[in-house]
Amino acid sequence: MTSSTSRRFALLAERDINKETYVEPWPEAGLQVVDSPFDPQPSLRVEDGRVVEMDGKPRADFDMLDLFIADRALDLSVAETAMATPSHELARMLVDINVSAGDVRRLVVGCTPAKLCDVIRHMNVLEMMMGLTKMRVRRTPANQAHVTNWRENPALLAADAAEAGLRGFAEVETTVRVARAAPFNALSVLVGTQTGRGGVLTQCAVEESLGLRLGIKGMTSYAETLSIYGSERSFVDGDDTPWSKAFLATAYAS
Repeated sequence: MTSSTSRRFALLAERDINKETYVEPWPEAGLQVVDSPFDPQPSLRVEDGRVVEMDGKPRADFDMLDLFIADRALDLSVAETAMATPSHELARMLVDINVSAGDVRRLVVGCTPAKLCDVIRHMNVLEMMMGLTKMRVRRTPANQAHVTNWRENPALLAADAAEAGLRGFAEVETTVRVARAAPFNALSVLVGTQTGRGGVLTQCAVEESLGLRLGIKGMTSYAETLSIYGSERSFVDGDDTPWSKAFLATAYAS
């Protein structure tokens, strides 16, 4: 009896990549993208201008992230309207070309985390991309160039960065083979870009805490990565410290 599987597919099945296993939805462990039975229901209760309950959790049980969202992120002036707006209507607003980003933004700043998740669960990937395009419109579209050098030669890096700036790239990123070379690479690219054309943004793709130190010292224009953690414990145990995340978030917001 002959097998129904062709030799081609049999060979493909033996490739290492096809031997990988995929994690099935596992809500008990938190491994479910949407519609987990353990997801909190959107809710918000405000007393005397202060959030006392959010997404089913009383203020006494808030962790540091909950407190930040409740006291610093939510716009309570529109929260009642935003939370009362059906999630599917907010999802439609995100993809409707007749609804401006400003109209959407006015409401989403009053939504709790669970409410935002409930909005997203009504959208497919293409609709999410459309919403992202609307909400992150840049006044002037621009391109980023990567300037690296296998030898990590400062003169060559500066020369290539100058050419990138001269050719019109608005941002230039570099990285390193050896971590301790990061300050030299960052400074070389900074000098080179500003020689080619003033105003080009630069950054060095390295570990976050080092990237922040380079930015604070003025060797880069910005630090690219801002990690988002889902719980207070993972926030504290991340690859660097809460103050750096707050610094980055504040810098981007300003």
